[in-house]
Amino acid sequence: MEERQRILAVDDAVDNLILLDRLLKRRGFDVVTASSGTECLTQSAMLHPDLIILDVAMPDMDGFETLKHLRQNEITRDIPVIFLTANSKDAKSIEQGFALGADEYLTKPIEQDELIARVNSILRISKAERRVEQLKADFQSMLVHDLRSPLSVVIGVLELGEKGEFDNHSQEVKDLLATALKNAHKMLGLINDILDVAKFEAGKVQLSKQPGDFNVVVEGAVGRLKMLAREKGLELIVDEDANIPNCEFDNDKIDQAVTNLLSNAIKFTPKNGRVTVRTYVKHFDGELPMLNGNYAAMDVEDTGIGMPAEELPHIFDRYRQAQTGGPHREKGTGLGLTIVKRVVEAHGGRVFVESVPGKGTKFTIAIPIG
Repeated sequence: MEERQRILAVDDAVDNLILLDRLLKRRGFDVVTASSGTECLTQSAMLHPDLIILDVAMPDMDGFETLKHLRQNEITRDIPVIFLTANSKDAKSIEQGFALGADEYLTKPIEQDELIARVNSILRISKAERRVEQLKADFQSMLVHDLRSPLSVVIGVLELGEKGEFDNHSQEVKDLLATALKNAHKMLGLINDILDVAKFEAGKVQLSKQPGDFNVVVEGAVGRLKMLAREKGLELIVDEDANIPNCEFDNDKIDQAVTNLLSNAIKFTPKNGRVTVRTYVKHFDGELPMLNGNYAAMDVEDTGIGMPAEELPHIFDRYRQAQTGGPHREKGTGLGLTIVKRVVEAHGGRVFVESVPGKGTKFTIAIPIG
């Protein structure tokens, strides 16, 4: 039996919510309601409905602002949205809604048959798109697994050489083996990154949360990378807040996020530069949607080459490499920051970035305490 599709109806008018609830339930849909933009963001992140019907004119946070936040959140960005408006002739508002990512526009008073027809049409399209994405993700996972097996064999042989199995060969051969091993490990890291992103996109990542010390994770990443910073002649400063309470998190995933940020900072900071890692408690007072209370936070700030403002909204896109410019054209896989964002948001946290070309970049991650 096919699972009932869930629709989130959002309107500050109780009568409209009652009408939508009854109409949609009669057609076999599972209906959840919200009376504000903030409630919509919370419900959509928790329940991930198949469709959102969103009123435009709401106090505090209108439909446009709500949709903007929906599209900025990895968890909700792909949920289709139908806008409801009382003004059918406001072409500017309609254009604004479509520019923000609305899928359809309907006017009040609600014409029931038209609403159901549009809902069914959008859900059919959305289901087909999800099916295509699932097929892509399954193929990607299969490809990555098939690549990883022979690469592991290659690495095994190269490690034998590193341990002295081929000591009777010349130093040149040994150097070639060492270079091949280094690049094989780099390739395996890329394969694992692709697999991680595919799992996140398919919703197959299971977090294994346990109470832990956020500072211990940061110390571990710093310990592994401090030699790399030293080789580049960088000053690595660590400033930890010992009063951060224990948090619940997946140790391996948060370690991966911290390591990605720190290795990026080292990579894109020129010789004799500085990388600062700082941990502290960050408090949110509801000034940002779905962020309230105390969070364990970490800044990774560098004196590197920085990024232009127009690049910042796109740096977390997969395979996206920021246009850093300047003589230091270091290249990455374009997956490291994607993984950071997905890991942190899967924990209910958020990632922030500030950057000035030629002066440096600061990334901040924050995960909930308690």
